[in-house]
Amino acid sequence: MYIPDHIQEVERALLRASAILDAGLSPRALERAVAAGEYVRVAHGWYADGVAWRSWLPERRHLAAVLAAHHNAVTPPLFSHYSAAALLGLPLWGFRLGRVHVVSGRGGKSNAAVLRHDLEIPAHHTGSVAGYFCTNHERTVFDIARIADTETALGCADAVLARKARRGRIVDSNASQNWEHEMAELLGAMPRHLRGLDRVRRIVELADPRAESVLESVSRLQLLRLGFELDLQVPVASSSGSYLFMDFELLGLRVYGESDGDLKYTNPALRGGRSAAEMVVREKKRDNWVSGSTNYRMVHWGTREAGTPERLRRLLQSFHVPVPRIR
Repeated sequence: MYIPDHIQEVERALLRASAILDAGLSPRALERAVAAGEYVRVAHGWYADGVAWRSWLPERRHLAAVLAAHHNAVTPPLFSHYSAAALLGLPLWGFRLGRVHVVSGRGGKSNAAVLRHDLEIPAHHTGSVAGYFCTNHERTVFDIARIADTETALGCADAVLARKARRGRIVDSNASQNWEHEMAELLGAMPRHLRGLDRVRRIVELADPRAESVLESVSRLQLLRLGFELDLQVPVASSSGSYLFMDFELLGLRVYGESDGDLKYTNPALRGGRSAAEMVVREKKRDNWVSGSTNYRMVHWGTREAGTPERLRRLLQSFHVPVPRIR
């Protein structure tokens, strides 16, 4: 059975309490280890390695709770909403840890750890990942778009559409259209009185497979809210004859925008063996080349600035970029 990397990572760090005790740790010693941060209690009877837990984003931590809920259940649950997104490896912008989401068509009761949704989910809206049952990509986007803020929903939708329609930097327009048709059929099958359908339609309209990260998805949303006309992943010829790709071009303003998350500098896996200082120098040389060869200005921003249109507006105006409006 194929097990995606994000699930393998969490499975390796997730430990059953009985296994820890069988290895020789007493219950009191386990309590002391939790207090010291060596372990983190994830759910009843389950702990995670403390070092791994502190390195995880919230969606990884939620995934640990999802896996624990699966192992604690008498019958395998069907995970939905944010929990399905965590299983599917989708980004959850601004996510805060909460209860695990499962579908219970028989009126099962929620508790402090599990939120049960009284829904009838057709079989073709479900799937599995490494043996864990969850709603499929399209149904998960639908469910999240109905309840989450636009930033979170768009990040999920972009990630799903990229999986369906993009290979490297090549976008398959037919695959993209097919996904839109799938979402339209899903929407059309829902009762008209169901809340949030317009929110789902808006997310489907906004989704773009060219986004390479959730930060790019949210940045695009804020730029659109500010009234900019955009192009994405704009190629610029490099000195070596290949191409550099700019996250955004603010059309008509001769400005390129780059959204840079902290992980670009702090995560060794994303640095390709370079130090953080080397990454900064490399980026500066890249910016100098792009600005010098195109006569475009470069503006960089991070997660905090992309969090709201107002913050991004202030940043752009500090670089004397004219902002059309705030919607």
